[in-house]
Amino acid sequence: MEESYVLHLQNQYQKFSDFYLCYCGHARCAPLHSYGPAVRPNYLLHYILEGRGTYRVEGRDYSLGKGEGFLIEPNQQTFYQASEEDPWSYLWIGFDGSRCANCLRSIGLGGGHLTFRCEDGGGLLELVETMLTHNKPDNAGDFML
Repeated sequence: MEESYVLHLQNQYQKFSDFYLCYCGHARCAPLHSYGPAVRPNYLLHYILEGRGTYRVEGRDYSLGKGEGFLIEPNQQTFYQASEEDPWSYLWIGFDGSRCANCLRSIGLGGGHLTFRCEDGGGLLELVETMLTHNKPDNAGDFML
């Protein structure tokens, strides 16, 4: 059983075209919980808070654990699965816009570099939880997100 918290935004409320949030959330996964194969129309970052799992894209498998993350690029078929022995908990942020590729390149992601390491998992979870609270379709919420 997966325990998750999710925010999905509807495009009708989108005020920005260069970089905008599509959805975000966090989950504690059951052993062997998986997603895919799937193709998404937007960018999606996952960050692993605890545990381990596998990310597969373009025939390549990445074994990842706490403090690591992975990027899903638009229109790429991907699959990911929690470990059986130590299933992961992760957060995710889906986003899109005309400047996404440039923003990601500036932090070393995209163009074949699809995994990363970050030591501030608590700070990232705090950001996602803040985003989950700003889910009203109004100007203040849009600018906060």
